[in-house]
Amino acid sequence: MTGRRLVLVSAGLARDGGGSAALGRLAAASAGEFCARTGVAFEVLHLGDEAPGLGPWPTRHFAQDRRALVAAVARAQQGRSALLFDHLGPARVQALLPRAFRAPYAVFLLGVEIDRPLSWDRRRALAGASQRLAISEHTRRLCLARMPEVPAIDVLYPSLTAPEPTGSPDVALLERAGRDFFLVVGRLAAAEGYKGHDALFEALASLARRGGALPRLVVAGDGDDRARLMARAQALGLGAAVLFAGFVAEPTLLALYERCRAFAMPSSGEGFGLVYLEAMRAGRACIALEASAAAEIVVHEETGLLVRPDDASLETALARLDADASLAARLGAAGRARFAERFSRERFGRELDAHLGRLLEAA
Repeated sequence: MTGRRLVLVSAGLARDGGGSAALGRLAAASAGEFCARTGVAFEVLHLGDEAPGLGPWPTRHFAQDRRALVAAVARAQQGRSALLFDHLGPARVQALLPRAFRAPYAVFLLGVEIDRPLSWDRRRALAGASQRLAISEHTRRLCLARMPEVPAIDVLYPSLTAPEPTGSPDVALLERAGRDFFLVVGRLAAAEGYKGHDALFEALASLARRGGALPRLVVAGDGDDRARLMARAQALGLGAAVLFAGFVAEPTLLALYERCRAFAMPSSGEGFGLVYLEAMRAGRACIALEASAAAEIVVHEETGLLVRPDDASLETALARLDADASLAARLGAAGRARFAERFSRERFGRELDAHLGRLLEAA
């Protein structure tokens, strides 16, 4: 494949950029390794600020200058090039280019983008892609519901890049958290109320009404909905049972996973859910919502517990794992094994290699 070039395009790769940025870093690392093995030139273009530590390949950032990124992507179509977009947003530039000037390109499809009406440029970018890579079967079905005429969509489950903690964990926060708590990780954004924080608070309040010791919940993450959520927890009488940790750096987050009894996020809107993989990698049982993308990750009664929305099953799941440390440990161990077998970084790399090989053959 000598003489060809692959360009990865992203809206941002910062470590505090959420799941889409994490997928971008994973795709960049795997694509860069593939290109190094096959003699293909590789470059990363991303809209965000400088993101160090991506790899030894050329990386250009555009500090939120969308016009400059669009111009760079347009120029990248020249020669025997192919493009990989880490989600549909930055791929919209392809909708603006005449077909004769477009290089072959692949695009990852994220549930958070697909689960809403698609603008004309997103629809055109989606239809014109050489390859469409949905991050879950759930996301693939959402996409086909929006655009049933779209050609084939492949499912490529993400994985996790290796942890790269810098600095030390927040010892004071860890002491406040203690051990054997339930953990939820995610942005506290009003636009992402589907993550299930309110449902967790309601379930804890219901357990409190039964009497007895109340499980603790550590909420990691920050956002514009934090004040409302804090007020809601207080109004339900949860008090010290809920610890709002705010945004935590990676060393502290890894320590929270290691110390928790189980991970609990009954989210109805995840396109995949990398946080479930983070918990499984740490050997922690997961509580997730059935009939969601998480049900493709968490196996009920094997690696965690799947609950139904709007009933007492979340309360029951929390009570079961809180009362039975051996059950939580058994589910967590099985989750770690499932992560290694089904969602490993190596498996993602092998599957992406096959897609990139076909994409570059068309360049």
